[in-house]
Amino acid sequence: MGSITYDFLADSLFLHQASLENGFKNETENRIEKELQDYRNHCITNYNDLIGEICNCDSFLKVFSSSEKTSINLLKQTALYIDQFIIADPLFNLTDIQSEMTNVTAKYLGYQNDGSIDREKLRKAGHFLKEITPMVAGDYIKIFPLSYHFEAPKQIPFNLPHDYYNGVLPKEIMDFFWQNVSVRSMEKMESGGWQVIEDKLYPCRSIVVDFKNTNFKSSMIYHLFEMEVMDFNEETGLATFRQTLPDSAPDKNYFNAWVTQSINSASKAYFDRVFKENFISSNLNSTYLCDNEFTGNLITQNYNIKETIQTETANGLLNFDLPFLDNIDVEKLMSIRELDSDIFTNFRIELEKHFRELRSLEDPMLIEQKTENIFHELYDVQIQKIKQKINHINKQVATNSLIAFGGLAGSFSTGGYSLLATALALGKGYKDYVDYREKVKENPSYLLWKIRKK
Repeated sequence: MGSITYDFLADSLFLHQASLENGFKNETENRIEKELQDYRNHCITNYNDLIGEICNCDSFLKVFSSSEKTSINLLKQTALYIDQFIIADPLFNLTDIQSEMTNVTAKYLGYQNDGSIDREKLRKAGHFLKEITPMVAGDYIKIFPLSYHFEAPKQIPFNLPHDYYNGVLPKEIMDFFWQNVSVRSMEKMESGGWQVIEDKLYPCRSIVVDFKNTNFKSSMIYHLFEMEVMDFNEETGLATFRQTLPDSAPDKNYFNAWVTQSINSASKAYFDRVFKENFISSNLNSTYLCDNEFTGNLITQNYNIKETIQTETANGLLNFDLPFLDNIDVEKLMSIRELDSDIFTNFRIELEKHFRELRSLEDPMLIEQKTENIFHELYDVQIQKIKQKINHINKQVATNSLIAFGGLAGSFSTGGYSLLATALALGKGYKDYVDYREKVKENPSYLLWKIRKK
């Protein structure tokens, strides 16, 4: 099946091997920027068709990942079980050109931002998209421009907080954020930029708000400006004001009120993003996959989420490292999924059967141990049995072939008896072959054996 994103990328600069190898050093800034904008326009223009392309897969084993980066090993691992994996487009994120106001503000604050394209990020994105091409061609991976829904507005909004944003979320949800918040002071460095003061919070002009167990996905920086109204037109309601960031620290009570407001604002922003990601996932008829413990707890503790055998099995597969897949060729993996669908199905059913037995367990250590035992049985024990069975079949076929050739050679002198022996021997070989097809391939671990076999 085709891919709307790869309709553009197939002949694009971004997947050109020589350009990927030299980091696009031979390309001008204007050429790269034009190519990025052409790609952006292609994705936005064909957005509805892209949605339809994803929704064409009618399966309850579809996963929508909210992670900005998805490892190739995770995609290999889930290919053993998941029908479709929807990931964020790493290239589309680079097509968002910041507004002049954003660049001016960043420069004033001392952040290093010369407006040039990050070619290393571009190279990594292109290399990743090239590597997963067989998965896209196999209709397993779908690329989605997730960052499009979270781009900063071109004009900076002006908000007047009411009651320090204390009521922007239901109390139980806001309490959950406050129970997991981490706030630290920041200091401006002489060389430019800002540094976080570890585990310290004191009156200052800049803070970073984090939530625990989010893998730093939630980090939000806030600066406390001084505002001075320069002019106000009562007829039009338009005001001109000036913002500055003094070196002096604010009053302690004023600072504490600002920290409260910042935590509430960060909580609302994080909640809104998770809610929107879930909404997108639902529209794509897929299961939402988060990449951190905090988001998982936010969802499970505040929504009536019921796990199924399929979702629990998928979780077990996602949270267990399968190192034997590290060096597996992607094209081979996709070929087995497509051409040996019955083997793929057998393995999936076997996984669900094993993970069904884990549903009643609550101890994480015990679940991890039993999960490890499941894959030990499937990968080590059963694969060894498959190898022994195949070796036995090979020996039987080889022996029968020798008998057949021997009987055929002697048939000139002994006549029909040897011809009969040859027929019986070949018949035995055929029976062994049928046994191979019917018995060995029924073992769910045959999928793993075939993937590993060179």
